[in-house]
Amino acid sequence: MAATLGGRSKAFSAANTSCSCSAPRVAPVRTTISTRRTSHKVRAIELDFSDLDTQLSVAGLVIGVVLGVGAPAWYINRTERDEERLEELRAMNRATYKETGEYMTDDEIAQIRKPKWTDRREFVDDD
Repeated sequence: MAATLGGRSKAFSAANTSCSCSAPRVAPVRTTISTRRTSHKVRAIELDFSDLDTQLSVAGLVIGVVLGVGAPAWYINRTERDEERLEELRAMNRATYKETGEYMTDDEIAQIRKPKWTDRREFVDDD
């Protein structure tokens, strides 16, 4: 196979070195180009909203976008509001300590602010 490739490369170089320039000449590849043009009218996608599959797809799209954007925004809003409440509660607890010398009990705090499920978690290293 090496002999075949070597023979081809010698034939190629011999055919392309007929002129005095240093770069080999390569014949352009000729292709037939169709002169026939077809014009297509550009149209928007036609949707048939009376079709049940289209209605379900659009409903799923709307619900997905609303839940995908709305749920994280709602959780962020709730978290920010809870942080505000905690800061108010801490300020109230400091004021109570200055007046009475005692902090508020857990029951008093629970009456003002209901504990969230994240407050009840225990972070334990179980390795």
